[in-house]
Amino acid sequence: MSMIVPEASLHVTGRTKTFTRIADSGNENVGVFCPNCGVRIYQIPKHIQGVLVLKPGTLDDTSWVKPSHFVWMSRAQGWVPVPGDVQALDGQFK
Repeated sequence: MSMIVPEASLHVTGRTKTFTRIADSGNENVGVFCPNCGVRIYQIPKHIQGVLVLKPGTLDDTSWVKPSHFVWMSRAQGWVPVPGDVQALDGQFK
């Protein structure tokens, strides 16, 4: 799960490490993760300024998180349920 948030709204305490990868789209993404456990906290999409892509599973309270889209459903397992009010996309956002 990923959540696009304004860059200025995220404050992370503690040490992090980064890695850079090229997405299927060809865009560069910098992943930021915990150096102790390896969990990715967020990524920095280099092609969009001023936003971060947060991994909301890392939040202390996820009770308010509601998905609006399911992406890459062409690669999803058959047992992945999609709520009726959520848009499902076969591939990446365009």
